Amino acid sequence: MSKKLIIYFIAFTALELFNFSFLGSNFFKVFQLSGIILLALILIIQFVYQKEINFKKHFNFEVLLIFVGVFLSMLMAQWGHDQALSITFIAQRFMYFYLVYWAIHSIKISTKDLESIIYWLGITYSVFYIIQFVLYPTVVFDVRIAPDRETVRIFLPGFTFLIMAYFLTLNRLFEDFSTGKLLSVFFFFSILILMGTRQVIFSVMLLTLLNVLLSKKVKSKVFILLLMAASVLPIVILFQEIFLSLIDLSKNQSESIQENVRIRAAIFFLTELFPNNMAYITGNGADSANSLYGYYIQMYKDAYGFYQSDIGIIGDYTKFGAFFVLGVFIILFRILFGKISPEFSYLKFMFISVLLTLFTGGGPFGQADSIVAICFALYIIDIDKHNQQVETEAEFSEIETESVDDRYY
Repeated sequence: MSKKLIIYFIAFTALELFNFSFLGSNFFKVFQLSGIILLALILIIQFVYQKEINFKKHFNFEVLLIFVGVFLSMLMAQWGHDQALSITFIAQRFMYFYLVYWAIHSIKISTKDLESIIYWLGITYSVFYIIQFVLYPTVVFDVRIAPDRETVRIFLPGFTFLIMAYFLTLNRLFEDFSTGKLLSVFFFFSILILMGTRQVIFSVMLLTLLNVLLSKKVKSKVFILLLMAASVLPIVILFQEIFLSLIDLSKNQSESIQENVRIRAAIFFLTELFPNNMAYITGNGADSANSLYGYYIQMYKDAYGFYQSDIGIIGDYTKFGAFFVLGVFIILFRILFGKISPEFSYLKFMFISVLLTLFTGGGPFGQADSIVAICFALYIIDIDKHNQQVETEAEFSEIETESVDDRYY
């Protein structure tokens, strides 16, 4: 239980308690820093006191590459934008949640408990989204809210946990059908529709279809597909105004692609933001409201509607540079083309959804809440790889060997 509480606390600090408006921005900064300090303490205790041999961390190199990019971008923020190192160090605090990858290896929580945390964080996100949606224009969460596309788009932290929980529940539904799991799947999908984001809705629909077709757990694929079609139809009817709005938006943008704000934002940040050629390698660093650099970034948002968070990996690249992007793509490549046990195949679908929206949505590799979710996934994959290796060795030696979960938990 204590392990789960620690993980929950770290996750909530990354989520900034979903930015409840009555708490204030200063509280969120302190609360987030408390999570980072806890991560640092866990790693120090691990280094000084823990002597047991840990199972292999397969993504050490990639996480280190990301940290190299973060460090170099700090230098460019000072050199190219005159933002002090101390200011950038605090401004980029959300990137320090990559420490979760190493800290969770020290905590050694079971995959079952970690998946329970992922599921309930997805449920919590969905419930809070509904609350803000129903109560709007009353602001419950201090986040970006945009009435658009016949809906209210709410940029609540924790979206990656929603996607992760969706594919996790779908995977478990195929293994062991229950009404609760089915309702959870439709609840999660309804939130995705309320968001009114085409790339997310249609990529998740496509991946759900592929999940059914490729799953070895589904015996009657035709029956399941017919059942899904019959189940989705009421959702389409219920949210038909949103779907019609998305179709109209797609038509308008296809007719005038040069007016697409994301394309214009990407061109602007790639051509106008970099102060010198070296910055194309190092990135420009995270901006802060306490500097002139941060003032200009905010001005681009207010005056032109240009958000780095709207252009995915491109926005992250403009902040953290080439080493960061290299680390991200190596992680994606190794997961998408690596071997994962059917039990954890939902992680592959989650990362495919990340890839499909990598250039259009908020970059998950550069947001604290998503970083924690990604680190959870990397940890589960490490356990899976370890257990696969143990099983392979056991087959050759014909000696029963305990898995990671059996030995530690």
